Amino acid sequence: MNSTDRPDDLPPTPDHSINRRQFVGRTAAAAGGLALGSGLLAACQKKAPALSTGPLRISNWPLYIDKQTVPDFQKATGITVQYTEDVNDNNEFFAKIEEPLKRGQSIDRDVVVLTDWMAGKMIRLGYVAPLDDTKFPNRGNVAESVRNVDFDPGRKYTVPWVSGMTGIGYNPKKTGREITSINDIFDPKFKGKVTMLTEMRDTFGLVMLGLGKDPTHCTVDDVKAAAAKIKQARLSGQIRSFTGNDYADDLASGNILIAFAWSGDIQGLAADNPDLKWVAPKEGAMMYSDNMMIPKTSDRQDLAMAWINWCYDPAHSAQIVSGAPYISDVNGAMAELAKRDSTLAKSDLVNPPADLMARLHMFRTLSDDEDSEFNRIFQDAIGA
Repeated sequence: MNSTDRPDDLPPTPDHSINRRQFVGRTAAAAGGLALGSGLLAACQKKAPALSTGPLRISNWPLYIDKQTVPDFQKATGITVQYTEDVNDNNEFFAKIEEPLKRGQSIDRDVVVLTDWMAGKMIRLGYVAPLDDTKFPNRGNVAESVRNVDFDPGRKYTVPWVSGMTGIGYNPKKTGREITSINDIFDPKFKGKVTMLTEMRDTFGLVMLGLGKDPTHCTVDDVKAAAAKIKQARLSGQIRSFTGNDYADDLASGNILIAFAWSGDIQGLAADNPDLKWVAPKEGAMMYSDNMMIPKTSDRQDLAMAWINWCYDPAHSAQIVSGAPYISDVNGAMAELAKRDSTLAKSDLVNPPADLMARLHMFRTLSDDEDSEFNRIFQDAIGA
């Protein structure tokens, strides 16, 4: 496809490496990898099939990878990677890629990483290529807990990048006290210094938990009750803004005091600002996975499968988690992480204990009609 046909809003996939702690729009593409060796083959041997012409183009969220995985993969495989951190919000990213995918055109990406519900939507619309198990020898390392999900039975199209939790991020030195409840975000003391997420399921889920309602079995009335509380807080000026991943910069700098936040972001940011904390509130927290998938229009699906298979090696997954402290869904990764960083391997954010797991909730799967209705209610609540 001609480059002029690509989605205008998708940033180019550049060819230079940059710091992982920069936010949306930064990239971690590295220089060309080492060429694979190509010794002479005996006449009786079959030549390995030639790889597609690269580079491999990946879209992922910010703060979601270590510094070495991309260069290590390039060196080991000879595949050049253009890794772009341009997923800030599921709906926002989908809006950029929907039209070209609908027309069967390239989006200049070979792997994209999106949250469970959006992955399910992409699959239903026929926008995702099935995984090639002949190129996925590490499939057996997919953790049992995520092998069969309702949006992708049998994991034919997706595997988790990592899983994470949505709770509250804050700096106790700034708030002046510990934050223990979801409802602390509505304390007038913090007026204008709090943010919530533009991810409907995360924000509604947490507010519902604060109201004593379970998002795993929520009704439209439960959603309307949460929406009313959010709208009142927005109109009063309690909530400063609704954000994607970009809340992290304001939280780290002290521009905001409390945020609905993703667990790994806060642990990652704490390397630079050790005063930051993430808490699963006493009422509970939300759990989700972000999933790797291959757009059906990718002409480099073999390269994409090489990347997915690489990431499902336990040692490689441990390396990713060492720089992006979320929950690995790769069997054996925690044992490998303990060799690298025994303290991190014991962190509740990476290896949640049973009592924390018992307080985590998944937002229930919605039909297309319910999704539209819930989103209409949410958009009104946040003033979008």
